[in-house]
Amino acid sequence: MQRQAVLILSCFLFAIILPSNQLIDHSSAEEAIDCCDSVQADLYLLGSDSASILSPFEDLLTETASSVTIESALTAPEQIEKWSLPSAWSGVIPEGTWSLEMYYVVSEAGGANLNLSATVTVGGSTFTGYLDPGSSFVSGSGTLTIDIPVESVTVSGTSEVSVTLSARTVVFSVPDGPGATIEFFWGSEDKDSKLSADLPLLDLSLDEPVVEGNLVYFGLRIDSPFGMEALVFSNSISLTVNGVLLVGDPTEVTEGDSILVIWTWDTASGGVETVDVSSEYTLQPSVKLTVSSTFEVETFDSNGDGGGYYPLNEPLRSSGRGSPLSIKMDLELTTEDNGLRLSRSTTLQIGGEMAFWMRWGMDHIGDEAIPMTTVLKNFPAGGVSDDERGSRFIESVEVNQFEGFMGSYFTTYFQDGLGIESEELLGDLSDSDTFAITLDLLGEERVTNAPLTLRIDSITPLENGASYKLIRSFFTSQTTPLWSSYDLAISGSTSLMSSFTIVDLDSSDLLEVDHLRFPWGEMVTIRGDGLTKSDDFSINTVPTTSPLHSPLTLTLIVIVILAGGLLLGFKMVRQRNRYPLLIETILIPLVFLMHFFAYPPLFVLSSSSGVVLVWLATALVSPKKLNGVGNDTPTKAPNIVTSFPTINCPQCGVANPVTSTERPIRLACTGCERIIKIVA
Repeated sequence: MQRQAVLILSCFLFAIILPSNQLIDHSSAEEAIDCCDSVQADLYLLGSDSASILSPFEDLLTETASSVTIESALTAPEQIEKWSLPSAWSGVIPEGTWSLEMYYVVSEAGGANLNLSATVTVGGSTFTGYLDPGSSFVSGSGTLTIDIPVESVTVSGTSEVSVTLSARTVVFSVPDGPGATIEFFWGSEDKDSKLSADLPLLDLSLDEPVVEGNLVYFGLRIDSPFGMEALVFSNSISLTVNGVLLVGDPTEVTEGDSILVIWTWDTASGGVETVDVSSEYTLQPSVKLTVSSTFEVETFDSNGDGGGYYPLNEPLRSSGRGSPLSIKMDLELTTEDNGLRLSRSTTLQIGGEMAFWMRWGMDHIGDEAIPMTTVLKNFPAGGVSDDERGSRFIESVEVNQFEGFMGSYFTTYFQDGLGIESEELLGDLSDSDTFAITLDLLGEERVTNAPLTLRIDSITPLENGASYKLIRSFFTSQTTPLWSSYDLAISGSTSLMSSFTIVDLDSSDLLEVDHLRFPWGEMVTIRGDGLTKSDDFSINTVPTTSPLHSPLTLTLIVIVILAGGLLLGFKMVRQRNRYPLLIETILIPLVFLMHFFAYPPLFVLSSSSGVVLVWLATALVSPKKLNGVGNDTPTKAPNIVTSFPTINCPQCGVANPVTSTERPIRLACTGCERIIKIVA
């Protein structure tokens, strides 16, 4: 009893002292104007069969529509489809008229006479509307509208809210054979059938601001039956203070079933001041919901860390916008102990909300007091002390604990935390001789949304001549997009006696690939900017040490083939005109260009051999010289050549022109090259 009295007295004294303590940040506010009792919005018809739902988010519309087809005339009522809200939101539905808009297509008939009804169910109440008789005849394609009068109804979280479309009768007019049909469509971007309704969908409220030195944190609380969809698929969420829009990226956290979006205001004038705060939530382009309030805040000069809002609960990894991601990969293929080794260094630069989530998680390694997702909860405390945990700074011991545990935990962390299939991006690290994961905070040790990098280094033995996957599209399925887009840059090189052979890309429209071959090795560059998680690609190679593919030996083989062919060709035209052969030496750089741009070795060698054959053929058909010792300049006047006397070779019988009157004279036979001596 005495202890209880002391406790009550202590609490009473604390309550008296607390408001006047200048070290405690505080603010006061008028009652916020909560939003919203009911919302006039479009509920899109989505899904089919048992998964047919109503949703206010147009981003859930797909490219392909769902449909139901009526293939013959109906004379008895038949349900076409029923759509329901996954769960209702408490409030009051006002009296009014709801409208159902439905796309249709009539085929193989001049038209159809329809008698349709739409029934809205709210809890235990039902309201039915009918297609206007003036609109009962439809043809071709278009939309039809059914108005449903709805009375005021109180809705609870367990109330059913649904709409059912039924056909009472369908009669085809001027049917073109037995294939007359009418098909109703919904759920796609171009066939966005919907129910226009006025009902409670969500609650918005402004939380009491939190003051930290000269910074003020304003929070918008979102409560709805849609969970994260209310944040992810909202067209925009903004907050203004004294009419000025706060442009910084907010922080998002969950508190129970609520989503809290927090902005930082850093332009307070100091001391006590009154501010007008307003937040706008855009549910649909034409539906903007606003909540506002007036707060009295007191700020003061602070030498704090300035890292921004630090949530007590685990922050969300994404608000739906996604974070930026940049991936750089360096590859080096070498030979070692008569085998192949691939050194891979992959650097992920992560920013935005994902960087903040990672930093917050590292600052709470081993924290047992705060509920966290499993991917963060699994980190053991290691050498991290209570003083270092939750300090708003990432100490070196936390970095070391993170890097050490990631050696065995990287698969789970990448998949469940980052939404990345590590094997598709990094290869199978279990096959590596060694690998290491390094974290770089890029000079910023505070828990903020500043970027950071993860580098994964590995050395992996490869089978000679076997197909190897360099990288493949690597994102896991994500309900909430974690990444807005990403850039990919890959650089690869080989040694003198190793080759990638090919770089096979199955989606050339997404990535740019350059594969070059030098005598000292190959160079590969692959680049893609602004890629999204839906982009699908795969890059494969066939690493080898085959002499035929190795850059050095292939270069030497090409040089030997071309040099040998050129020497043989010039030997064949020693007594013939060399100009045609000299002109065809232009084919040499063409062969080396094929070699430089990494054409397949067999193609390069075939091209080299083909060039040699062209040279030999040219040498065979080149015109002969006019004498055995003259130059290659052809005689300008053909009739002068025919006026010289000739002498037949006694060995081969070829007639050789005698172009000089000097005696004795020796000349070489143009046929067999035997020396003929003329003395008279």
